[in-house]
Amino acid sequence: MRNDIILGKDKISCQSGKWDEDFHESIFFTGNGRIGMRGYLPCQAEKRPLKSGLYIAGIFEEIKGGITDIVHLPTPVCEEAYLNGEILAVNDGVKRCLDLKNGIFSAEYTLGVGEKRLNVRHERFAALDNLAYIVQRTFLTAEADISFEWRSGISLSARNNPVPDDQVKSNEEIICLFAEEKPLFGKDSLTLNVRTPKTGLKLSYHCSIACGQNAESLSTAKEYAKVNEFAGLVYHINLKKGESISFEKFCFIQASRDVTAFAQYENQAYSYFEAQHKAAWAKRWENIALPSFLDKETEAAANYLAMQLVMNGNAIDETVSIGARGLTHPRYKGCYFWDTDFFLLPFYLKTHPKTARNLIRYRILNLPAAKEHAAKTSAKGARYPWMASFDGSEQCESWDIGFSEIHITADVVFAIDDYIKKTGDESLYPDAYTVYIETARFFSDRSTRDIEGNANLLFVKGPDEYCGITNNNLFTNMLVKHNLKLAITAAGELSAHYPDLYSQLLITEDEVSKWKNLENDLPIARNKATGRLQQDDTFHLLEPIEITKLKNGDGASYHQITFDRVQRYKVIKQADLLLLMTRMPEIFTAEERIKAWEDYEPVCLHDSTLSFASHALFAAQNGLKEKAEFYLNKALFLDLHDLMGNTGKEGLHLANFGECWQALASLDCGSSPQ
Repeated sequence: MRNDIILGKDKISCQSGKWDEDFHESIFFTGNGRIGMRGYLPCQAEKRPLKSGLYIAGIFEEIKGGITDIVHLPTPVCEEAYLNGEILAVNDGVKRCLDLKNGIFSAEYTLGVGEKRLNVRHERFAALDNLAYIVQRTFLTAEADISFEWRSGISLSARNNPVPDDQVKSNEEIICLFAEEKPLFGKDSLTLNVRTPKTGLKLSYHCSIACGQNAESLSTAKEYAKVNEFAGLVYHINLKKGESISFEKFCFIQASRDVTAFAQYENQAYSYFEAQHKAAWAKRWENIALPSFLDKETEAAANYLAMQLVMNGNAIDETVSIGARGLTHPRYKGCYFWDTDFFLLPFYLKTHPKTARNLIRYRILNLPAAKEHAAKTSAKGARYPWMASFDGSEQCESWDIGFSEIHITADVVFAIDDYIKKTGDESLYPDAYTVYIETARFFSDRSTRDIEGNANLLFVKGPDEYCGITNNNLFTNMLVKHNLKLAITAAGELSAHYPDLYSQLLITEDEVSKWKNLENDLPIARNKATGRLQQDDTFHLLEPIEITKLKNGDGASYHQITFDRVQRYKVIKQADLLLLMTRMPEIFTAEERIKAWEDYEPVCLHDSTLSFASHALFAAQNGLKEKAEFYLNKALFLDLHDLMGNTGKEGLHLANFGECWQALASLDCGSSPQ
């Protein structure tokens, strides 16, 4: 657990002796939903190819047959200072700050040795009003008379280290997923074009650099040194003791896959970009209401998570979604999970429906890929992948997870229905109905009738991935029932109002009748001895164990015990039945909900970063105020205090942020299951 992040109402900050701390670089991430930058310093005495780069939504490259990774791209956050041909290193003592009102990152540090030192203040942001821009400003102040070389441009050193799906495995492979052309230089500017060789995506960087005060004290030259992985301008500067010089840098990045033509500005000044950016943020904050009961630290944490959700949600592009770590880290290859549909969508529904619509449209647009995925698994209809790339293709390489967590498909349908109901956006109905029909076909085909005719969903996992492969997971069955009901209604609506589409989909009365029977026949798991709701058909067979024998503290137990063993203990990784009850509280009685809490809260290991917030939400909805506050406190500070010890090496846990937001809203509404 960490306690070095200082939380203020309007900003977070930290003072660190190290300049290359992974944890701080995750926490001080800044972005605009299209571009993401971790909180690294622009001046780095040594190359850090896996740490210092950019992520842009939707930019993926193939790393092996059919498998992609989000590309770690060249970054314009790149400055170097040289004295007598030697690069100046960052001295101990770095102060980082992130403005919670507008996501502007700043850092203060010192470069140099002995008396030949430069005090540096660096500021940057990814513009929220124009998602193509990264805007930077750097001040240099001399502690003594100094003549030095300042290099400002684009670092080409970024590399990928594809992370295995298996959380206990590592990979030492380092690969470059882009190829660059020779840069073009203009007056105080450079243009760099890069491409991804296999997916064929192209990006164009145009950087312009403006010098502020003491401009007469420098001269410029241009440099492109592929061996040094740097393209940029070189300034020769002479400063007297106490004198300062400043640089403003504006990088406009276009991509071949952009769905919007971004405006490129001729006359540029940091103050102009900053004013537009702050105005855009002020507008976003108008729709983000924090509960009134929060203390200073909790309010800062809530502001932080809301800001990070804004900075990772693309407000203009319906062809991308939000990865498990957003744009903060390439964990899980940047892929899109059910996290987005189930945990993130509610925040955007409440605060920015346009972003929510984009997330829904991404799923609808990738229905053809879902149908292709179903066909590859010898199934009919449409099956959404467990881990989706930019093109909607399945990226999961763990056969048990990829094939058994079929609830992802019903989760997508749940999200589409939730969006339409809460926004009244009926323009999506024809497409939504098509999704409902095709996914119902998948579940009809995926279900199994036993010799007595009983319906079952076999070889499944619910959200709790520690149950082993099981049957009739209650979360899955109830979401599938919901999916089937929507498909049955959709068939009627299509027949009545969209007859051409009804005919095109080849819907038959016999098919709809089968859906009705399946919806009615899918079982609700109960313990045969007690009659209480049960997570699945086999949970009662597992071996009981004291939680403390598997873990101490908040770190995940799988670092101490193998997955094979933990899946035979009567423990759960995260909320499963309780999560279902937070989304469909109306189908359970108050007594059933409390009994489920009594049965499953004590055996939860909370090995998933989703778990604390889901327990907080359940407790808030069901009048368990003390438990709600206990779990909410853990969830709110999960990253800020690095409770699970993986924030630095894996990035921010956005789904936890989204679920936190729902728990906060539920507590503020006075503990109602609705």
